[in-house]
Amino acid sequence: MSQLALQGVVFDVDGVLFDTERLTNQTWLAVGKELGWPQIGEYYLEFVGQNRTDIHQKMLDLFGPEFPKEEFMKTCSAYSQARMEREGVPMKPGVREILDFLKARNIPIALATSTGRERTLRRMELTGSVPTSPPSLPGDQVVHSKPDPEIYQLACRALGTDPAQTIAVEDSRNGILSASQAGMKVIMVPDMIPPTPELDALLFRRCASLLEVRNFFDSAAGFLILKTEDRPHRVGPLFFNVLFFNSSSKP
Repeated sequence: MSQLALQGVVFDVDGVLFDTERLTNQTWLAVGKELGWPQIGEYYLEFVGQNRTDIHQKMLDLFGPEFPKEEFMKTCSAYSQARMEREGVPMKPGVREILDFLKARNIPIALATSTGRERTLRRMELTGSVPTSPPSLPGDQVVHSKPDPEIYQLACRALGTDPAQTIAVEDSRNGILSASQAGMKVIMVPDMIPPTPELDALLFRRCASLLEVRNFFDSAAGFLILKTEDRPHRVGPLFFNVLFFNSSSKP
């Protein structure tokens, strides 16, 4: 494995930091049945990582103009948020460990998510991880959702990092394609979508959890991890140096 001068890390959120994809899938199944479209839940994984515009287009392609996409999306968003307000936001194993590791080395991070800004900030708040200073949000106007590389290109540009020396941590096919096309090194932490030979060919590494990612970084196997003391710090209880990009937006 070639040496990597690590300049920054960009995380997907749902399915990587927050264990919310299963919750959303359950919501799609339930709401689809309520509205008389039970088949929608079977296609959930095809929509993972896409924004609302692209989701609407895929729904049109799959189910035709009679599918009540606005009602479906609005109901799903309300159900998912209500459940998280009641039960909390489940976090993936290793979130705190890997973020603490990067914080200690002052490696900047960004979040690249298709979930809307306000919903993501609320989820951070529910986990006790909202930054003391709100994240910068220059990516709210991202037009093209994953698998288009725009969101990751913008993240690297804002961090001031070379994409080839920046790692994206992803769980979905759309996200992996997006980061790979942006020229980044991609680590896959599989969630609901299993790895495939197609995806493995695009990966820098595949890890079973964020704990394994953290341990991989710590081992410095093939890495030169840059110390970046000259970078300004914006420290919160959990998230730090956060730039937040969303392709506005999914539920």
